[in-house]
Amino acid sequence: MFMGLLDQPYKVGYTAPTSCMINANDRQQHFVILDVETTGFSPEQGDEIIELAGQRIAGNTLMNSFQALVLPTRPSSAEAEAVHGITADLLQREGRGIQEVLEAFIPFIEGATLVGHNIPFDLSFLNAHLIKLGRSPLMHSVVDTCELARRHLILPRYTLENVARYLRVPQSQAHRAMADVETTREVFIKLMERELQKYGSRVR
Repeated sequence: MFMGLLDQPYKVGYTAPTSCMINANDRQQHFVILDVETTGFSPEQGDEIIELAGQRIAGNTLMNSFQALVLPTRPSSAEAEAVHGITADLLQREGRGIQEVLEAFIPFIEGATLVGHNIPFDLSFLNAHLIKLGRSPLMHSVVDTCELARRHLILPRYTLENVARYLRVPQSQAHRAMADVETTREVFIKLMERELQKYGSRVR
């Protein structure tokens, strides 16, 4: 598989550079593909995570999965709920506190490169919650499949749906965190194959 490294980690309020280094010879590197669903679109305005999912892979092998609903302190906006379809009733029944969820998620991602589609969005929420809990923000290396798609594909829009359709990756009808993780994983693998073909075993 491949290793993606950025010059600097993402932090709340900070946009990291998108250039990455790929080492195709490191077959033991672990990646965690992640996705969040939220009450809205801005952690700075108090929006919160309501679902967090991830898959840990080494090469093309799925090692482990993580999925949790999170009980927020504020309701989802109508616009956000229309996207993910997660109701307040479901969160009341199955949601856990964000501290409990993050305490399980942090060990899950330990030592891995984080991968997501438009990953600054996901990391801004994760880091906002961590800072509120008195924890340090994530300092992991990251790969943004949206930026990878822009390097290799010419599309009118680089949404996950558009990129996956172009790469012929099957998509679930549900816009939930784990469904998006599974789609992003396959998009990531296909884009990294293109990265390797274009740049060789190591590229920045």
